[in-house]
Amino acid sequence: MTTTLLAIDDSKTMRKVLEITFSGDTYKVLLAENAQQALEKLRSEKPTLALIDANLGAAGGGYELCQQIKREAPSVGVLILSSKQQPYDKARGTSVGADEFMDKPFDTQQLLDKTAALARRLAEAPPAAAARPAPAPAPAPAPAPAPAPAAAATPKPPVVTPRPAAPSMGASPRPHVQTLVGGPAAQIPSPAPAPAAAPAVAVAAAATAGNGQFAERLSGLGLSKEQVDGVLALSREVVEQVVWEVVPTLAETLIKEEIRRLTAE
Repeated sequence: MTTTLLAIDDSKTMRKVLEITFSGDTYKVLLAENAQQALEKLRSEKPTLALIDANLGAAGGGYELCQQIKREAPSVGVLILSSKQQPYDKARGTSVGADEFMDKPFDTQQLLDKTAALARRLAEAPPAAAARPAPAPAPAPAPAPAPAPAAAATPKPPVVTPRPAAPSMGASPRPHVQTLVGGPAAQIPSPAPAPAAAPAVAVAAAATAGNGQFAERLSGLGLSKEQVDGVLALSREVVEQVVWEVVPTLAETLIKEEIRRLTAE
């Protein structure tokens, strides 16, 4: 079975190359040099496939033609011929309905294989379901009778339990007095506050206390003693941001950046 293929390119040389590439009994090749000719042959010849130059006429002209072809004949498979200088725009190709693409200059056999695979996909695709008339809208249901108003219930006063104020730093937490409904006030101790995360100053102090181990790690990076001493003196800010034991890779990167900055100055 012969497949009708429409090749659109504004280069006379390229049209000849495509005609020779697809010559034989497998394809019937139709050539067009612009969008107007392509649409005329689309309507008269009903091709199965279309090969479109992405830069037809102007930048992006091939994408616009693809959109027109898909609008008039959605079943036609479209392969966009892009170039390495102006690569295929995948997002735009998807939006206009392109099925495949290939860069020019191309290997002839690869183009034949890709075109044949596209033709097989189209042949195996299930036909589009015939359009059915939309069903008549169902009549709107009769409005339900409004429910009888319920007897107004006497609202009960809500029980308000004040939250304990957060204790200030260094102050002992005070017991919270909770008033129970219908009973005397009772002293209920507040739960102990969750321990706060260690501040950066504490982290830096802990890191400073372990300067010996820190120095060994720095020496392992291939630094001289003078560089190690300089980092130990200036890396407090770095250590406050990232604890070596938590994210060693990031810590090492930050320290190397600090060394690079110091040597640049």
